[in-house]
Amino acid sequence: MTFRSDINGLRAYAVMLVIFYHFGFSQMSGGFLGVDVFFVISGYLMTGIILSRLNNHKFSLMAFYAARCRRIIPPLMVLCAILMLMGYFLMPPEEYRRMAEHAVSSLSFISNVVYFKQGGYFDTGSVYKWLLHTWSLSVEWQFYLLLPLALMFIARFLRQQFVWVMGIAALLSFGLVLAMVAADYHLTATYYLLPTRAWEMLVGGLVYLAPKTRLSGQGWVPPLSILALILCALIFDENIAWPGIMTLIPVMFTALILHAGVQNSRWLNHRVMQHIGKTSYSIYLWHWPLWVFWHLADWPVTFVSQVLLILLSLAAGWASYIWVENSRSWFSRKTYIALGQAAVVMLFGVTIVARAGIPSRAPAVVASIDHYSQQRFVLAKNCFVLSGITSPQCVFGDARKVNLVVLGDSHAAAMLSSIVASARTQDGVVFIAQSGCPSVPDIQRSASPDCGGFVKAAMADIERKYPNASILIINRMSFYLHGEYGSSSAPTYSFRQDGSSLAAYQQHFGAAVKQLASHHRVFIMTPVPEFGYDVIYRMSRDAMRGKVLTIQQSRAEYQSRHQDALAMLNDIAALSPNVTLLDASQGLCDSRYCYGARENVPLYRDDNHLSEVGNKSLSGVFAGMWGIIEGR
Repeated sequence: MTFRSDINGLRAYAVMLVIFYHFGFSQMSGGFLGVDVFFVISGYLMTGIILSRLNNHKFSLMAFYAARCRRIIPPLMVLCAILMLMGYFLMPPEEYRRMAEHAVSSLSFISNVVYFKQGGYFDTGSVYKWLLHTWSLSVEWQFYLLLPLALMFIARFLRQQFVWVMGIAALLSFGLVLAMVAADYHLTATYYLLPTRAWEMLVGGLVYLAPKTRLSGQGWVPPLSILALILCALIFDENIAWPGIMTLIPVMFTALILHAGVQNSRWLNHRVMQHIGKTSYSIYLWHWPLWVFWHLADWPVTFVSQVLLILLSLAAGWASYIWVENSRSWFSRKTYIALGQAAVVMLFGVTIVARAGIPSRAPAVVASIDHYSQQRFVLAKNCFVLSGITSPQCVFGDARKVNLVVLGDSHAAAMLSSIVASARTQDGVVFIAQSGCPSVPDIQRSASPDCGGFVKAAMADIERKYPNASILIINRMSFYLHGEYGSSSAPTYSFRQDGSSLAAYQQHFGAAVKQLASHHRVFIMTPVPEFGYDVIYRMSRDAMRGKVLTIQQSRAEYQSRHQDALAMLNDIAALSPNVTLLDASQGLCDSRYCYGARENVPLYRDDNHLSEVGNKSLSGVFAGMWGIIEGR
């Protein structure tokens, strides 16, 4: 295909939207749609390359794959090699092993599947995944493998009915998206996997096949469409189901620009946009590792640092384009060189994974930190529920005398061993908890669709099976009210009649507590301190650099994060003498600071869950609770 300046300029907008989003510009909360723009462009270009050669009887499947190898693999290979070399000196073993695993999956173009299995794109832990952004390259590569085979089949056996077949395939792919979103089913899979992303690239192919219309060549199309894309990036955020019905908007405006084919638009043909577009692939590759490195170094994120990171991304992209990506580069000139280098780097990565991140190169304290992070309450291994409406209701201690029911979510699971250890041998503890499930029977959470039914069934069982037991409720309440620490996310819950306001949450949670407190003594644990970073990663990274392992936050930070939850709990407790609050800060904070580690020992196993050492910091709090239960 001939060079098109409009496509090159459109690439520049796409990559800058992604960069603004990843680098924390809150105004660009929907900048992730830049990836969708890339998908449509890829579908357009690949369809054009294949069909133009098929029609001239000059298409070679192996030549097509070889061209894609030379274009995509060398810059990715160099990035992975540099990260593994740098990681040898800077990364703790577990992070190094994980990064090498991701490098191998990226170079084999299955990283989207790996990340699908390891969690969501918008999770807070994403900043520790050096190659997270390569998921989109894997999706595109998988599409590149299948598209020429499909088009060759259509050309030979279906009388070249390309439009009909691609249109039906796009509808099936988009229909699958809508079905999965409507059912709240595997939304992480919907985000990462080819079957639910293929429609975007197929739309690009359909644009290539579309005949010219009155919109072709219209100069007003690029500015209108680009403004629409920017407006979407300003309005959308990570709480929108993506891909979903709203994804149609940026996809259609991208398709409109491609269809118009305007080559002299100042919005697209500007010299700066052309330069960024030309180097956009390399810029995209390098921007995210630079962001992760900034966090590894524990440097502050300010407006100045954000601008600096943008400039560094542009510079790294330019250098990668000149020395690696350019077709005249030694790395990209021959297919066998590109594949051979990738094989060597993959072998290096496999070796790192096989040797568990080469722990011998790390200070001894790193192994100690990892040891503490791996500890779990073994007796509760199969007691914590991830989904469904039933619980195994594990009993610890004397099953004949159940005098405490622990009801909650993963924070309850993280504290369970300390609760049990603080009890007497004649006490019995029942554990009922589901991941991501606040103790509100009529709550609705897309992330935990069974939650309301689970809590309702649990409360019924408590009344029927344990009428004389006290109840301890432990929830990560501030997360449900406000999302992850430091984010601007909307609430992660709703109620059928009352929406998702703080007043609605207090009303429904208060009603559940009141119902339980009418027959039981109810204890509610106040929120534990949360950190805006993974404590284990931070301590391990600091240890690799010989830095003092100080993990703490001020009391003011703690109060700021949890002020709504604390006010709500105090209001609820004031309404009933049977409700007692247990103060988590009593065991984890002093008058000035709240701690995530003490004497090089982590009190957390991530950014918000207590470790098995950390939950023992609350043993005094639980001892006081048991004293009240036992009338001591």
